[in-house]
Amino acid sequence: GLGDLFGEDAQQLARCLEPAGQIGGRDVADGDVTQQMDQIGTIVEDLRKLEFTAEPAPQFLDDQQITARLREEISEDYDEQQAQLDARLLGALGAVPADLDLFALQTELLTSQVAGFYDPETDELVVRATDAAEGLNPTAQTTLAHELEHAVVDQRLGLPVDVTENTAQSDAALAALSVIEGDASLTQQQFGLVGLNLTEQLSLNTDPNVLDAQRQLQEVPHYLAQSLQFPYVAGLQFVCSRFVSGGWDAVNATYANLPTTSAEIIDPSRYPTPATDPRDPGALGGGWEHVYSTTLGAADLQWLFEAPGDDPGQALRDARGQALAWSGGELVLWTSGDATAVGVALTQQQDGGPLCDAVTTWYQRAFPDSTDAPPRSGERLVRQGGQTAVVACAGNGVRLGIGPDLQTARTLVS
Repeated sequence: GLGDLFGEDAQQLARCLEPAGQIGGRDVADGDVTQQMDQIGTIVEDLRKLEFTAEPAPQFLDDQQITARLREEISEDYDEQQAQLDARLLGALGAVPADLDLFALQTELLTSQVAGFYDPETDELVVRATDAAEGLNPTAQTTLAHELEHAVVDQRLGLPVDVTENTAQSDAALAALSVIEGDASLTQQQFGLVGLNLTEQLSLNTDPNVLDAQRQLQEVPHYLAQSLQFPYVAGLQFVCSRFVSGGWDAVNATYANLPTTSAEIIDPSRYPTPATDPRDPGALGGGWEHVYSTTLGAADLQWLFEAPGDDPGQALRDARGQALAWSGGELVLWTSGDATAVGVALTQQQDGGPLCDAVTTWYQRAFPDSTDAPPRSGERLVRQGGQTAVVACAGNGVRLGIGPDLQTARTLVS
């Protein structure tokens, strides 16, 4: 009956869960953690139709221990300088406050949101669990199932780490990560159905750690919250669509032919469709320093359209549909001292599509205190105040330039 209430997504998820078995049919016994680990590992193998080549040795850390460990991991992969640059970029897009300490926020988010992790480079598997020696609670059991799925897939299929770490192709990296996390999330959902009894399943909704994590996500900028959840939520829907089309064999085949765009994750019917390569944003001279270039995907646009200026009340109508007009995107960040400039080049699926109007409306709503200035031929929007932005559209191309002055913004869209 959930399909009538939640629509097609719930119906598809039900089809993905049904093959797992009956509710609580393989209820994990209370008590000895070693026996629980063995039982959960066996269930994961059976559900995922893959067998371990080597049994993982999970580590169970309490809140303080896993927080310290995650801080160590974060500091190795993401430093304060990079966070400051990312904050300047997201601030110029109106996604976060201009003075946000992004490094501190990301560290706080990840240390509180992450319930476990698997490191494919070291085969290390860590799960957040208090008093694990006395047995794993339902949250720890489902987390362990999720991370064990990562381990068995890595052993049998290989996790595409080289793709997920490619920051120059951030949209392809997000798509690959969504396959990885969606796959583990589906296995976790199947495990939760059969490995927990009904009382334990209901208790997941009242776990204090889970409730605290949910409350925290509601308090952070929309763009950041969505970027954190996307690989799990949209990834689950994508993997579920593959599972419905051909079972685990179809999911396994996805690792050999990864989606390369977040648009394919949002709309699985687009898989496999590569992105088109837009003409590069204009280059700045003088004292401007090119910081980095990366891809800008449909998911990024959807998160921006859902909360212009980080205000969901200003969301564009059908933000998902507007974003899916996307067919390719590139973003370039420039700095000059304290000044920031951003060039965005997008392509859409058809000439004169809705993306030009969507980008124009989004920017107007994201920066309501800015004012219009006269546009030149080919320019859809010129907006000044605090920073200057120009939107120019022609054929299937949409270009956005943001800078401290009109000349800089126009150079970026040229």
